[in-house]
Formats: sequence, C-alpha cells, structure tokens
Amino acid sequence: MDISYYTVRAGLNPAVGFGYAGQNIVRSLQKLGHNVSFANPKAEVQINFTQPDNFKFHRGQYQIGYTPWESTSMDPAWATKFNLCDEVWATSEWTADVFKKNGVTKDIKVYRHGIESLWKPKKRTLKDDGVFRFLHIGEPAPRKDGQLVVETFIKLFGNNPKYHLTIKAHLFNTIRIYNNKNILSLPNIYNNISIIPEEVSTSQMVGIFNSHHCLIYPSWGEGFGFIPLQALASGMPVICTEEWAPYKKFLGPLALKSQYTESPWQNPHPGLMVEPSYEDLCNLLRKTADEYNTLADYYYEQAAEVGKAYDWLQLTDN
Repeated sequence: MDISYYTVRAGLNPAVGFGYAGQNIVRSLQKLGHNVSFANPKAEVQINFTQPDNFKFHRGQYQIGYTPWESTSMDPAWATKFNLCDEVWATSEWTADVFKKNGVTKDIKVYRHGIESLWKPKKRTLKDDGVFRFLHIGEPAPRKDGQLVVETFIKLFGNNPKYHLTIKAHLFNTIRIYNNKNILSLPNIYNNISIIPEEVSTSQMVGIFNSHHCLIYPSWGEGFGFIPLQALASGMPVICTEEWAPYKKFLGPLALKSQYTESPWQNPHPGLMVEPSYEDLCNLLRKTADEYNTLADYYYEQAAEVGKAYDWLQLTDN
C-alpha cells in the first residue's frame, strides 16, 4: 500500500516523543512492505500524526487522525477535525476515552507505541561503591514533575552520599530549590544530585538507564509515555503514576497512586490531570531502597515479556 505520513516540522525531531514515535511508525510500515512518503497527496492513505489543528487533508485520500493527549479536556475544534477523518487512532485506552468524552464520534482504534530491540533486560545489583542511583527523565516538561522528584529525594536522603539522583533534562531544567526565598543551585548544595542537559543518542540513553537502579516518573499525564516503558523493558524498577499508563499491569508493586485534580496548566492542558501522591512517592522511594534485591528480580523477570508485548512491528501490523 502507498501510505502518506504527515506531521509538522517539530514532530520530525527524534529527540522528542512525536519524532521518536513517528520514526518508528514509518520504519515499521516500511518493514511490513508498505511504501511510505511524506505528505503525498497521491498515496491511498494518509496518517496525520500530529495535533488535530495541524491535520493536512488531500481530496479523495483516506485520512487517519492520530495523536496523544494528556488531560481530560481538549479544544472543541479538535473533535471537528477528528470527525472529518475516515478513522481516528489513539495512543492509549485512556486517551481514546478522552476523545470519546470530548465529542469524537468516529470509531477509535488504539495503536500503542512500542519498544526497539536495543532495550534489553539487564540484571541490576548495587555496585561495589554501594551507591543507590535514582533516575528521573522529563525536564523541562512541568507535568513530568521533576520538582517533586527532587524535593522528595532531598527529604528522604538529603546529602547522603549513599544515594544519588540523576536528572536527565532536554537541554535545560526548571527545578529550583529555595532557602530563605533565595534560589539555590542544585549541584552546589546537593552533591548527590546531578543534571544531564545534553541531547544523547538512543544507544547512549540505554547506557544511562543501565547505569541506574530505579526510574522515578510521577507524571501528571502522558498520551503514552515512552520513558517508563523503556525502563521496564530494560528490567529497571519503575515508580510511575498508574492511572494513565497503558502498561500499568507491568508497573507492579511500584505503581504510584494519584488523584484527579484541576490541571495547573490549563493552557495547553485544560480540564483535569492526575496529581501524583507525594506521600505514596515517599513510601515507594523508601521501599525501593529497602527492598531492592527483591524488586530488581521482579522487574528483571518480566522485562522480556514487556519487550514482546510492545514490539513495534507487531503493534503496527495489528
């Protein structure tokens, strides 16, 4: 089949979620024998993988509208654009439910994202130096709540050299620590917190995952959420908000509790989002540190199943 793939320019950057997903969607379609081109009006089918206000329609072409979303409300104009499509796709069951409740009348199919083969299970143990290494990825996106991660880590572990937190940010971070109303620099005050702002390749990111013991991901909402799934496929214990997660069955004993509350970011995320529980996050960080060997075994043993369930080629074929 001749398939046209369309997204906006920003959606072509593989360093961000849209670009990373789109790259794997196109590769999977090609491996399945389809001819894929960009914004081709002569192709039989076009997949619009972008927010609905950016959909591009060609006369006489079968149109698929496909996008993630992270809060319970959306621009009413989006439903109009979705309903102009021949098919609507969502990245998760949670997202599909939001579309239905906001006026999308077309039948909605769920096309989850997947895992590349380089995300392989790794058996984790504490190294000779005895330092327990936590990892957070998501800065500077506020809904991924790096601020909460740092504040919780400091409360539990302070400057204890036996615990370390790495913040992997995309170019810069917004985390701030206040002392008598003065903003303090993290590395200067807490020697056991480090920040990696540079862009890295996927293979380098695998190395970062494999050098840490636990991922902390208290996100208020994800259209899909690549980062926790990649960590799960690598066998890493993952503390992740359960409510929105399409892979919640794999979160196991570290699934993070949350409650629906008014979104702090009504622009661009109107309606409600899921606020992670600070108390539960504290409990789970301590649980992970105290019971690490048992938890490391649990997540390692299920990792191969995660990779199989989220194989890009099989998901795309379906």
